[in-house]
Amino acid sequence: MTNIPPVSFSAPVTAAVIPIINMRAILFFALLIGMVALSGCQSLLLTAMVIFKGTDVPPQFDVLLKGDKRVAVVARSMAANAYELQNAPREIARHVNNLLEEKVRNKKLRVVDQTKVEQWLDNCDNDFESFTEIGKSPSIKADIVIGIDVIGFQIRDPRNAYLVQGKCHVAVQAVECSTGKIVASKSLTIVDPPSTPLPGGIGLEEAFRPKFIQVVAQQIAMLFHHHDPHSKRIDADSLEMHRID
Repeated sequence: MTNIPPVSFSAPVTAAVIPIINMRAILFFALLIGMVALSGCQSLLLTAMVIFKGTDVPPQFDVLLKGDKRVAVVARSMAANAYELQNAPREIARHVNNLLEEKVRNKKLRVVDQTKVEQWLDNCDNDFESFTEIGKSPSIKADIVIGIDVIGFQIRDPRNAYLVQGKCHVAVQAVECSTGKIVASKSLTIVDPPSTPLPGGIGLEEAFRPKFIQVVAQQIAMLFHHHDPHSKRIDADSLEMHRID
């Protein structure tokens, strides 16, 4: 009699089985998310959105987010207290320039070197008709100018010269150089510390001033780039504690 080999009913798992397993996992998670949504529990979905999308919110103005653009940042003084103002407009513009270059989500955006802007301002002795004039100049050639009018700037509390509290009022606009059209406009009043002034002391004002200028620049730049509304300010206070008009 011929021996018949036993028949094996087990087969090795092949690569063809893997897609089936993956599909089952995908269907399971899809069903789980659907059940969570139907049950009214949104925490899991919100957590997933934060993980994949982050907590950043869009800027108030999207003028710099699309297209191939060359942008220049220009700040000028409109304030009466020239003593405290000093070089604040230029310092603010430098920080805004750096922040836009770093944070605007547009790979085609080109930010004009701030030294070129300052050289142009020096050549005209800071006397110009409009932001469009600067943008159209041969050395700048900007599509958009972010113009910043510094209307008020102070470091000391006007009620008490021994107290330190920064306050800055600016009018910000984005101007389209080809048409002269203002495509974005916003006024900001930034106070820091927002509630109680700091007691003055030797060297405090000199140390506080550059930090306050960074805070002002941060608030201006956020009008044009994505940002986390829950992030901390440079001076470690909440961004939401600034008073913005």
